[in-house]
Amino acid sequence: MARVTMIPPDTAEPEARKVYDGVLKQWGRISNFSQVLAHQPAALAGWMLPNEAIRLTNVKADPDYVKIQQLVIIKTSALNGSAYCMSHNVPLGKKIGLTEAQIAAAQGDGYMASPDLDEKQKAAVRWAEAVTKMTARDDDEAFAAMKRHFSEKQIVELTVFCGMWNYSNRLCEALHVDLERPDKRIEFQK
Repeated sequence: MARVTMIPPDTAEPEARKVYDGVLKQWGRISNFSQVLAHQPAALAGWMLPNEAIRLTNVKADPDYVKIQQLVIIKTSALNGSAYCMSHNVPLGKKIGLTEAQIAAAQGDGYMASPDLDEKQKAAVRWAEAVTKMTARDDDEAFAAMKRHFSEKQIVELTVFCGMWNYSNRLCEALHVDLERPDKRIEFQK
C-alpha cells in the first residue's frame, strides 16, 4: 500500500485536474504514479513535458529510437529494482516491438555479449548502467560508444531519460506506489 494517499481525478484540486487532462491525453489513464505525484502538480507537469517531447513524439516518427529509449528505461529500472516502473515499461517495450530476448538482455549483466542487441542498443544500455551507477563521469569508453551511434541531442535525451527513471524508480520504491493490474497500466496513445 502506498505510503501517501493517492489523489484520484474526481477529488483532485483544479491545478491537479488540469495536469491530469494532459496525463490522459498522453497515456489514456491516470497511473498510480501520477496520483501520488499529483500532491505536487508542478512535478507531474514537469515529468510529462520531456516524456511528450522525447518519447511520445517519436513513437511513430522514429520507432527504433523509442525502442532504445525503452531499453534505457528498462535497464535503469532493473538496476534500481523498481517493480513499479518495470511493470509499465516492459509491456510498453513489447508493444513497440522489443523482443523478450532483448528485454531480458537489457536487464542482465551480459548484455554486451548478447546477440539480441545491436551495437547501438548495447551502447545505450551500457550508458544507462554507467549513469545509474554514477560511473559515467569517468567512463570515456561508454561515452565514446554513445558518440559513435547517437547525435549529441540524442545523448542528452537518453541521459535525461535515464535520470528521469532513476527519479521515478526512487519515488515509487520510497513511497510504495501500488502496482496497477495489467489492464489498468498506461498505454501509448494513437
